[in-house]
Amino acid sequence: MFVKIPFESTIEFKTNIYEITKMSLEHEFNVNDGVVLGNFYISGEYRAFEVSVNKEPFKYTLPFTVELNNRILNDTLEFNIEDFSYDIVDNNKLKVNIEYSLEAEERKEEDGEEKEEDREELFEKVSEEELDSEVEDLTNLLENNEEDIPKEERISSEEENEVLNTISGDDDTFVTYHVHIVMENETLESISALYNVPASLIKEYNNDLDINTGDKILIPKCDE
Repeated sequence: MFVKIPFESTIEFKTNIYEITKMSLEHEFNVNDGVVLGNFYISGEYRAFEVSVNKEPFKYTLPFTVELNNRILNDTLEFNIEDFSYDIVDNNKLKVNIEYSLEAEERKEEDGEEKEEDREELFEKVSEEELDSEVEDLTNLLENNEEDIPKEERISSEEENEVLNTISGDDDTFVTYHVHIVMENETLESISALYNVPASLIKEYNNDLDINTGDKILIPKCDE
């Protein structure tokens, strides 16, 4: 079964936003008791005013939650970033639009019959307000390692990827790929140096690679 899920969030800055000069998207998630709990990490740099030459950094964490139908085989779940875009609204707000997909195998009915409610939908997106106390506890577990760090400073400046990342069955497995939005005057060599990833490896992950401003390219994360 395959489903695409839209995610939208508006981040209010403390200052004016004239131009986003750098943008990064990362994410991590795990699956526990049929619930996908995770975070999108947005970071980058911006100019507050047209005449300003200074670039200010920003970092934000955006949580997401998806409840899986009980017939989904969790260890076959694949997560993919399908699209990512952003807009500046009201001069001081960043509107983020992310479309991601979930794909997984479905447990077969032993008696050969399916319930009508299961056929209609296997995935259900739920808001944080709809989670019970057990799910809230799981969310807190994800944030335990970051509770002493300000929310705006919890993420790196790398990019998230657009490939499927299969969970191996270990509930603590996280996605660690990136997607980079090409900025003005960037080259394959400068992007390679930024992520410490060989240019040849970046080419392998991006067919017909042609570096243009605004393009989104896949950056594989090399194991240390």
